[in-house]
Amino acid sequence: MDESPADTPEPEAEDAQRTAAMEQIVESLRQGNKIQAIKDYRELTGSGLKESKEAIEALMQKYEIPMKSGCATLLLFALSSTLLFCLAWL
Repeated sequence: MDESPADTPEPEAEDAQRTAAMEQIVESLRQGNKIQAIKDYRELTGSGLKESKEAIEALMQKYEIPMKSGCATLLLFALSSTLLFCLAWL
C-alpha cells in the first residue's frame, strides 16, 4: 500500500520535533536528570545505551552542564573524613 503525501510527515515537521526533543533532553540535563536524558535520547535516536550515554556526556560538555556528584561520592567523602578524624585522635 502506497503512502499518500498527506500520510508522510513533512521533513520540516520532523526536524522541528527532533529539535524540540533535543531541547527537552538538554533541559533534563540542566535539571540534573542525566538518566532521563539518556532514556529520552535512546528513544529519539534508537541508539544503544553506550552510544546514548556518550552522546549525553558530549552534550553536557557542549553546553557546559556540570556533572553533579552522586550520593556514593558524598558518602565516601563523609566516611573518609570520619576515619581521618578518628586517626587524628590516636
